[in-house]
Amino acid sequence: MLVFSKVFVANLNSNKRPVSVAISCWFLIVGSLASLVSAWLGRNDPVMLAWMARSAIPVEVQYAIVLGGLGLTLVAALAMLQRHRGARTVYLLWGVIDIALSLATVPVKIGVLPGALAFAVMCAFLFSAESSAWFSPRKAANDASMTAA
Repeated sequence: MLVFSKVFVANLNSNKRPVSVAISCWFLIVGSLASLVSAWLGRNDPVMLAWMARSAIPVEVQYAIVLGGLGLTLVAALAMLQRHRGARTVYLLWGVIDIALSLATVPVKIGVLPGALAFAVMCAFLFSAESSAWFSPRKAANDASMTAA
């Protein structure tokens, strides 16, 4: 009886989304939307176009990568809020690919550092022990069975 009560009480408390996940996901959502608007509005800025032309990748391809990556980040953040564990992996893989691509093509490498640091902080929050427990399918099944009873 004592073991059951400890499991039941623990599962009641674990149904809540960790604050670190909520803040990280909402930061990604707001940041992605703001960046999408900024990229769209700045698509004809001559200074930005001149800076982008210094890269090895054509400007049109760079815009496609930016818009696609921001869209992917937005969808992944929304999915993470709904407890889809695979969305964390998608965000992680895209972030690694994006940083590697940036380091390979951007003429000023130090410009990649702020985004890489922000990505590392996001991953630290999204893959922390508390977050991983919340995203766990077994934990989710336990939460569902406890709330249905």
